[in-house]
Amino acid sequence: MKTLSGSQVLARSIAGAGIGFVFTVAAPRLQPVVKSLTSIDGMTVIHARDETAAAMMADGYIRRSGRFAAVLTECHGRSLCQIAGVTNAWADKIPLISISLCDDQAPDANKGVNRSAYDANRVFEPVTVWRNRVSSLADAPKAFQDAVTHSQGSRRGPVHLDIEAGLLERQIEDEIPGLPQEGPVAHRKLTHLRTEGAESALGQAVKLLQTARKPLIMAGGGVKASGASLDVVQFMERYGVPGCTSMAGIGAIPADHAYCLGGPSYTAGEAFHAAIKQADVVLALGCSFSGLEGFGLPPLWSKKIKCIHVDNNPNQIGLNISPEIPVLGDVKTVLAQMAGMLEASSFVAPDAWANWRLFLSNLKRERKTRLHNFASRPWGALHQGLLALEMGKIVEKENLVMVIDGGNTPLYAAMYGPGMSPRQTFFPFGMAALGGGVPYAIGVALAAPEKRVMLITGDGSCLYAVSELETIQRLNLPITIVVNNDSSWNMIKALQDSLFECNYVGTCLPDIDYARIAAGFGLHGERVKSADQLAPAYERAVQSGGPALIDCVTDCKNLPDSLLSFAMVEFEGAQINPVKLVKSLWKGRDMGLSRALHQASYVRKALVGFNPMAKRRV
Repeated sequence: MKTLSGSQVLARSIAGAGIGFVFTVAAPRLQPVVKSLTSIDGMTVIHARDETAAAMMADGYIRRSGRFAAVLTECHGRSLCQIAGVTNAWADKIPLISISLCDDQAPDANKGVNRSAYDANRVFEPVTVWRNRVSSLADAPKAFQDAVTHSQGSRRGPVHLDIEAGLLERQIEDEIPGLPQEGPVAHRKLTHLRTEGAESALGQAVKLLQTARKPLIMAGGGVKASGASLDVVQFMERYGVPGCTSMAGIGAIPADHAYCLGGPSYTAGEAFHAAIKQADVVLALGCSFSGLEGFGLPPLWSKKIKCIHVDNNPNQIGLNISPEIPVLGDVKTVLAQMAGMLEASSFVAPDAWANWRLFLSNLKRERKTRLHNFASRPWGALHQGLLALEMGKIVEKENLVMVIDGGNTPLYAAMYGPGMSPRQTFFPFGMAALGGGVPYAIGVALAAPEKRVMLITGDGSCLYAVSELETIQRLNLPITIVVNNDSSWNMIKALQDSLFECNYVGTCLPDIDYARIAAGFGLHGERVKSADQLAPAYERAVQSGGPALIDCVTDCKNLPDSLLSFAMVEFEGAQINPVKLVKSLWKGRDMGLSRALHQASYVRKALVGFNPMAKRRV
């Protein structure tokens, strides 16, 4: 029998589990494994500049491709650097395979504290759904098969494997049960656990929905994970139920669909706020009700809402809200069951549902007009809303894949951007909403080689992973990075404007030319300062034949109005000094009357809910 090294056994075990993409960082002890991996037909190994970015690249690849990928790193601190990316995958329930080397001997706390000796599986425990330690080459094939299986269970999410480093240097001649033969890797597709809902719970859910006067569908990230977006839209159209998405569910329902309230969560403005204040029954599908949705609780949500909460993960049901009717099951499967029950009962939606939908549709239309008119005014500098509008036109025209990243930048993209499909728009929402854009764009681009990827990011967030511009250039990926450069951490600065008398601490950034930074890495780079320069700049970026960055200088005085909803949740219960608030408003008067009136309009229509004209048109 042919002698195999430990590195070869591990490489074949990874390939045998159907993992065809491995993201890693160059390290001496990993070289034998990487060499063995690259010798396998169909296996792709991507070298990132750091371990955090490598994990996020793998996550982005999985989301777009619907196939498995792994992140592979050295031990100790290099292993810990995976945490940010793995945590994001955990929050968004992405089946990422995390692998790191570890010391051959498990740490013994009885022998004292050694900061380099720790149990990585214990560290990863809170943010993974399964963990294991491979201490024998004979265990490797099954360990990787188990990792893939557990990542797709009812508790869907990332898994972690510790590999004892000494195994890489071992030689083995005995046959290992389950070790795949040499051959091309079969890229394994993600599967969905199609669990049916209990008949009793479904019966109660259907009965409650039938008695509703103002129903609402809330589609979360679980809808995308289940591949149920089309099913949700068809259900909405069949029964005339309006719907919205969470931030994690962005794209689950196209924002421009007639029955959708608009952008995800509170970026839909007054339509979203009116819906969650006035709805009597909410059908929540794969939704966790995070802070960006106000936790599904007052003050944003009505306490009178009766919620039907559908989720495959029992840990999610009742996490933030107390549902009237919990339904444990796969979103796609449960929705089909509910549709079948409604059909069997010959249910016809009452006229009240149409009036309710029309009322919300009027709010959506008025908001869209108000936003577009405001952003298109002759401002002294490029308005972020106009930037999002113009980039949205390009995304629609060219059928691009879009990644969004940052603080205020995703709010603008969601408020002004086009309607997107589930696998066309990506937002690393879970735990990497700031700074994850560049590595995510890399992973998405690798999963969609036939598409050009547009990353819309903020200036501060772009700097988080600026070293990965080298990775983009080295791989010659078709990525266009659009930087919303307002020279500030504007989401935080806005609160310093409003609550701390314009006392800016750590939120003002220098005037950095990101186009020159990109050019230093070998990318095509341009700087633009007006809306009419955007489309020509994009054309030149494409004509450059490689990756590019467009640095868009925008006005730091602008704020997305939906940020006020975010502040309501984040600062509920905070001790806000009214005297300081008045002083802050006075000192911030140089922002202009029109901006103040625009924000006041949002407060009146969205937060206070005073919309007499919309009600008259029903």
